[in-house]
Amino acid sequence: MMISKELLKSLNCKVAILLICIGCISSSLFSQKDTTQTTVIETERGQVSGKVKKAIDKPEEYELEKLHSPKKATILSAVLPGAGQIYNKKYWKAPIVWGGLALSGYYLSDNLSQLNRYRDAYVAETDGDSGTINDTGFGQTQLLDLIDTYKTWRDWSYIAIGAVYILNIIDASVDAHLFYFDVSDDISMNLAPYFNPFANRSAGVSLMLKL
Repeated sequence: MMISKELLKSLNCKVAILLICIGCISSSLFSQKDTTQTTVIETERGQVSGKVKKAIDKPEEYELEKLHSPKKATILSAVLPGAGQIYNKKYWKAPIVWGGLALSGYYLSDNLSQLNRYRDAYVAETDGDSGTINDTGFGQTQLLDLIDTYKTWRDWSYIAIGAVYILNIIDASVDAHLFYFDVSDDISMNLAPYFNPFANRSAGVSLMLKL
């Protein structure tokens, strides 16, 4: 006698949900929002303005700890999943990480519970002790099939948790490296007049880059 159709449908449903969960998490984590940073290049004087220039030209006058740190984002996500996303100001990603871990953890707990249940039932079925009862309604062969099935799903649950955890760290690191850059489709370059009131009232041309 084979495993019931209802049980197979339940297992197939778990497969679909886990795969959808991992797929949605990976696509959501690596999707980037518009974080436009404008760099002004004064073509007349050949200078780049902004705190990035100051940090490069005069690091001793700049508090480097204020710069966004990919290392810090990576460590935060490794220690507390979702924390790196919050540090990167991608607040909407943190609940996705937590939800993925919670769902994977739920399935892990359920699979472990079912695995232990059918193991106990198999022992009760084969130990020859009238004091232990197999109340599942399955015979030895079916119980062994169920044990193997839930072992597989236990392993897949561990893999799902690990995948969400690793994706969470990778995403935090990537977002932190791209923190000062616009990675949206709106990448453009504009040429416009520029007047610097602090440079002897001189006028010039500025090149506006969205990077």
